[in-house]
Amino acid sequence: MKFVALVVITSSELEEKLQDIIKEAGAINATIFQAKGSNPTEKRGFFSLTYEGAQSVMLYILEEKKSKNVLKAINKAIELSEDKNILAFTADISQVVGLNRSMIEQFQDSIKQIYKEK
Repeated sequence: MKFVALVVITSSELEEKLQDIIKEAGAINATIFQAKGSNPTEKRGFFSLTYEGAQSVMLYILEEKKSKNVLKAINKAIELSEDKNILAFTADISQVVGLNRSMIEQFQDSIKQIYKEK
């Protein structure tokens, strides 16, 4: 079972809207941090995105396949949004402990369903 950390950085104003989009795509629980750049008086860029003011950093731990669906949903939201200051990425996780047992069982059920369809 492979898990990834999905990190979404956005303006605080878009946080709730993105949470709804991400939830629709299958990711439910997140840890959310309120953040600001290292020098709030100066505009800073990251991958040509400029961040000002309060930012929200949302952290999800997801099964890798589900993370791809969530990223597609986030990308669609970025394309439709006037506010393009949204950044989302995943990072592989090599070991995980403490996950909700029902999450692991859902993943196992999805694997069984895939093999039934073949």
